[in-house]
Amino acid sequence: MDPRQIWTTRDVAMRVHSGFRVVGLFSHGFLAGYAVWNIIVVYVLAGEQMTMLPNLLQQYHPLAYPAQSLLYLLLAISTVSAFDRSVVTAAIISMFHFTAVHFLSLADFLIYFIALILSLSQQMTSDRINLYPTANETLWPPGSEQQILRPWIVVNLVVALLVGLAWAVVSTRPDIDYTEGRWRYCAAHYCQVKSLETDMY
Repeated sequence: MDPRQIWTTRDVAMRVHSGFRVVGLFSHGFLAGYAVWNIIVVYVLAGEQMTMLPNLLQQYHPLAYPAQSLLYLLLAISTVSAFDRSVVTAAIISMFHFTAVHFLSLADFLIYFIALILSLSQQMTSDRINLYPTANETLWPPGSEQQILRPWIVVNLVVALLVGLAWAVVSTRPDIDYTEGRWRYCAAHYCQVKSLETDMY
């Protein structure tokens, strides 16, 4: 059997990482479109000047859990993908050698991370929206819609703007992946070392 056809753990890891890179790029674009669609639906249901918040609760409560769960999943995948694309893994080595590309990749990761934290901060409100018809008097006292829903809507708008900005950054250089590049460099260096050891013996 040709030893070159035997897969090592490094080969498997690089293949899996390449597959995740494709999934990550898809998630970046899908997340941007989904976040914009979600905030448009929320603003349409809330009405002009947010005068129809009871209508928003009535219409949106079946979508609260699925919408927030999908948003969280896409944010998590995109954050990990942005981390792989960034130079964070080599921050100590590259601390004094940042270029514009390095800065953009790092900023992309930070934007997704902030959006993920903001999304998680509103999970309690999403739970309230989901339970709107069944626990109306305890979780939704009369006149509390403005106080509870306004921050939730604003945070969702900020998340949509952040992921849109992050997608704009990703789309400028979709081929960047510092993790894969570092792995390939290490693999080439390892092969050179093994070749030298073989020649010595």
